[in-house]
Amino acid sequence: MYLYYVDTSNCSSLPNFKNGIDVSDPIHGHVIQISHLILEAVKEMPKNWLRYGERRVEDIVGVFVNLLAMHTDDSRFNLPKDILFPFHILSVLDPKAKWCTQWLHAAFGQHLFLNTLSQNMALVTFLVEEILSYLETYQNGHPGDMPENIIPGCIVKYATFTHTLSVLSQVVCFEKGRQFFPVVTKTTSELVSLEVMLVRMIMFLNSGSSYKSTVCMTPSGFEVILAFVKKLLQIGEEINENLMKTIIEPIKYRSMQPMKCNNIPCHTMKILLHLASSSTKISCLLGSRQKHKLSISKLNRNQNTTNTSAVGMRKTRQMNISLERQFSARSVRIPSIGNTDVSSPAKLIEHITTILMKHQDLSNVDELLSLVEMCGKLFRIHEGLSMLDAMNSQLISAVIVLYKQLSSEIESSRYCSAHEYPLKIKAGNPPHAVYMSLVSFLTEVASTPCGLYALAQEDSVLQDLLTTLFQYSYVPWEHPAFRHVVSLITAVWQGASVLAEESYRILTRPLCNLWSEFEDPLALMSGSERKQIEATQHFINVIYTFIPNLQGIMALLSEPDSSSEGTLVDTDMAPRTLAELLTFDSTVEPWHYISLLTLRALTTNMDVCLYLNSTIKYQEKLLKLQSENMSESEIEESRMKSNSVNKCIIIDKCSLLRHQILIATYAVGGPSERILPAVVIDAEHLDGDGESNLFCSLPPPKLASATRKMRSTRLKGQTDIQRFLQDTKQGLHDASWLSHARRAYRASCSDDIKGSVLLDLLEQVAKLSSNSQYQLSAPLQESKYGVLSPEECLGVQVVIRYGVELHLLQESPQNEENLTQLLCLLKHRKCETFQGLDWFAATVFLLCGGNMERCQSCIGNISALPVTPFLWPAHASAKDNLQSLSQHSAMFGHILELLIKMELPLAFSALQLAGASWWLICRQWMAQCFWNVLDWSEICHWLAVSILNQPDFILYFCVSLLQHIQPKILQAASEGNLWEQIMVCT
Repeated sequence: MYLYYVDTSNCSSLPNFKNGIDVSDPIHGHVIQISHLILEAVKEMPKNWLRYGERRVEDIVGVFVNLLAMHTDDSRFNLPKDILFPFHILSVLDPKAKWCTQWLHAAFGQHLFLNTLSQNMALVTFLVEEILSYLETYQNGHPGDMPENIIPGCIVKYATFTHTLSVLSQVVCFEKGRQFFPVVTKTTSELVSLEVMLVRMIMFLNSGSSYKSTVCMTPSGFEVILAFVKKLLQIGEEINENLMKTIIEPIKYRSMQPMKCNNIPCHTMKILLHLASSSTKISCLLGSRQKHKLSISKLNRNQNTTNTSAVGMRKTRQMNISLERQFSARSVRIPSIGNTDVSSPAKLIEHITTILMKHQDLSNVDELLSLVEMCGKLFRIHEGLSMLDAMNSQLISAVIVLYKQLSSEIESSRYCSAHEYPLKIKAGNPPHAVYMSLVSFLTEVASTPCGLYALAQEDSVLQDLLTTLFQYSYVPWEHPAFRHVVSLITAVWQGASVLAEESYRILTRPLCNLWSEFEDPLALMSGSERKQIEATQHFINVIYTFIPNLQGIMALLSEPDSSSEGTLVDTDMAPRTLAELLTFDSTVEPWHYISLLTLRALTTNMDVCLYLNSTIKYQEKLLKLQSENMSESEIEESRMKSNSVNKCIIIDKCSLLRHQILIATYAVGGPSERILPAVVIDAEHLDGDGESNLFCSLPPPKLASATRKMRSTRLKGQTDIQRFLQDTKQGLHDASWLSHARRAYRASCSDDIKGSVLLDLLEQVAKLSSNSQYQLSAPLQESKYGVLSPEECLGVQVVIRYGVELHLLQESPQNEENLTQLLCLLKHRKCETFQGLDWFAATVFLLCGGNMERCQSCIGNISALPVTPFLWPAHASAKDNLQSLSQHSAMFGHILELLIKMELPLAFSALQLAGASWWLICRQWMAQCFWNVLDWSEICHWLAVSILNQPDFILYFCVSLLQHIQPKILQAASEGNLWEQIMVCT
C-alpha cells in the first residue's frame, strides 16, 4: 500500500475525489483488495491480542495508525490534495468503523489504541477537521444514476465523513479519548472542543430541519450526526445554556407561529427525548436556573418561625422550606413567571404539547407521542413537577380532555358496528397509540403526590386510569414503578373504589403465578426452594403495596357480585382472592404459611389490624391453630414443653410465625418496649427452665412483666424546659418567649419528657397561635354521631392496655368509658364504614392520664396550632369532610420525597426499587401517632418538637427517621425484603 503512494509516477492512476473509484481499473481494484485484506486482518487481531506478544502488537497498531494518518504528513508525500489515501479507501469499505469497535471492546485494545493515538495527534486533528469541513461544505443532493463499477466522489466523501464520526464517537467514550480535546485545527482560529463540535453539528441539523425525513437517509449524514450528538450528550458532564439554546432553537422559533405536528423537526424531538430519558441530563431541561440544584421558594413564615436546616443538609445546598397555613398550591415551586413563559426548555415543551393537545392535532403521531413521552418524564420527577406547576397545568387539563374523549370512543367502539362508528380505534391505529401514550403520561403524573392531587380533582380520571391498568392482559406486578403508582392511586378514595370492583381478579394472577412456582415439576425434582422463596417474597411485596391505605385493604377483602369470574377453576386448591387467602380454614401448605406472611404484613397497619380482628377474628383462629398444634406425648426432639400442663407445642415455622403475629397484634410499643419473637427455631424460644414461650390463650404469659422491666427510669429531677415553663407561666408569651422555650427544650431533649410538662408546654404555646379553621372549644359538645364501631371498640381495649403497661393509667373500668366518651365527642360525621381509630386522641388520653377535663382542654389547645392537620389528620379530614387527598397532604408528601431524594439519594433509590413511597409510610405512621414505631418517650419528644416549631419540622423529623434506618434499608434492599424491614422490624 505504501508503494503506491511513495512512487509519484502513480499519482495520476490513483483514485481521486473528482473521478471516484473505478473498480474495473486494475490499480484501483488492487488498492481496494489490499485495503480489504488489511481490514480483515485488523478485525481478526483483537481475537488473538496476547498470542502475538505485547511488543509486536504495539508495532502492528502503530503501523496501522500511521497508515490511517498517511495523508497528514505533507512533507513525506508530495501528491495532489484530491487523491484518495488509505483512510478514504478504508472508509468506503467500512463506513461504520467496525474495526474500531472491536479494537476498543477490551481494556487491552483500549490501552494500545488510545496510547498510539495520543502519539499521533495529527490523525485526531484530521478527524475533527474532516467533520467540520463536511458540515460547512455540505450541499444537499444525490448523485443520481451512478455508473456501473464506479463509486462517485460524493459517496466517498460521505463514507469518509461517516467513518470519521464513527471512529471519533468511540474514542470520546473514554476519559483518555476526551483528553485529546480541545484540538488546534488549521481551518479555525479557535480551539475546537467537544462542546464546539456539538454546537456545530446541532446547528447543521437545525439548518436542514425543513428537509423531509426521507432526505435524512440519503448521503446527508443527518442520522449519523444525530447518533453522534446523542453519544456526546450522554458522556458529557453538563450542558451549558448556549448549547441548550442551540438545541431548542427550531421549536422555540416555531412556537411563535401556528403549531402543527408536521412543523416540529424530528432531530430536535429525538435530542430532547434523549435528554429527558437520562436521569442525569433531565435537569438541564428545567432551565439555567437549576444548575443541577433545586431552589424552592421560601414561603410566608410568621414572626415565630426560625430558620433551621434539614437533617444532614450540606452547607452548599441549604434549603428553607415551610408550609404556610393556607397550603397554597402555588407555595412550593420553583420561582418562575407566568404559564405562558417558554424561556426554559421544559416550559417550552409543555407549551407546545399543550397547543397540540388542545387542537387534537394527529397529523404526525410519532412527534406527538415523543412530546407526550417527554412531558411524562418531566412530570415524573419532583423538580420538573414543581417547575411546571402540576396543580395548575394546562397540559394536564388538555390531556385529560383528550383522554376522556378517546376513552369514550374506545368504549363505544365495543358496542358499535363498523358502519355505525366511523373512527375505528384498534391496536396499531394512530388514535389507539395516542390513547396508550396518554395512559402512560397520566401514570407518570400520578407517581408523585402533587401529580396525584392534580388528577384527583378531575372526575373519574383516577378510576378510569387504574381500571385501565388492571384490565391489561398482562399486569406488571413485578415492576416496582407499577406497584408504586398503584400504591399512590389507591391511597385516595377513587382508587379504593376500583379495588372494590376489581377485587376478585387483582390478586388472581399473582396467586396463580405463586401456585405455578410451587407446582413446578423441575423444582420438585431438584428440591430447590430458591424460586419458591423468591415468588413468595414477590407476592408479599405486592401485598405491601396496599397496606398504607385502610380503605384499599377493605376494598380488596370485599366480594362483589362478579367474583365468580376468574382464571382458576373451583377445584384448584389455590385461593383466588385476599379474602380466601385469610380464611385459615385449612392448614395445607404452602398456602397456610403464605396466609400467615400476608396477615403479618397486613397487621403492620394498626387500623387494618383492628378491622381484620373484627371481621375475620384472626386472633381467635390463630389461638385455635396453636391449641390444635399440641400433643400429649412425651417430649421429643421436635417438641418442647409449653406453659400448658402436661402438653407439648409442636414448634415449626408456622407455629413460630403465628406466635409472632399474636404478640405483635396484642402488645403495643416501640422497639425497646415490645420485642417481637423471631420466626426461626433457636434458644430464644426457651425460657430459663427449658420451656417454650409459645401460648394458646390471651393474654400472653410474662408479657406485662417484660414490658415493665424495659420501662425507662430516667425521669429524675427537673429539666430545663420544666423549670422554664414554671418560671414564665404568668409572663408574656411572644416570639421571644418561644425562642427561649426552644432553647430550653434543646438543653433537655436528651431526657424523657413528662406528660404533665408536655401538657403545660402545649397550653402556653397555644397562647401564641390561633387556627380558627380547626380550633375546638372546650368543653366539647356531645356529637349526634357518638356511636363507636366494633373496630373502634377493639381499639379502645388496645389503648387502655398500652396505657396500663406504661403506668399512665390505672386498671379501672372507668378508663374505657372515658376513652369511649372522648372518641364519641370527636365524631363530626357519620361513617358507614370504619375509617380508622383516632390514634392522636388516644395519645392525648394517655398523656392526660384518662382525665376527661384535661383531655378536652388539651384538645382545644392543640386545635389552635398550625401543625394541627399533621399532628391530628383524623380531625382535619373529618372537619373538612374530605374523602380524597387534601392539598396540604399532597404538598407535604411532595416536599418530603424531594428532601430525601436530595439528602438521602441511596435510601430514595432503594425505596423506588422496592416500589415504596416514604410519604405514604410516614402518613400511615403519623395517622397512628407513631405507635408501634417509636417508644412512648420518643412520641412525646415528637409532639414537643411539633408544638414548638412550624410544620416543616415534621418534614425534617420524617427525613431523620429514614436517615436513622438507612443502613438497615440498604441491606434489606439487597436481600429483597425492604418492606418487611421497614414495616415489621423497624
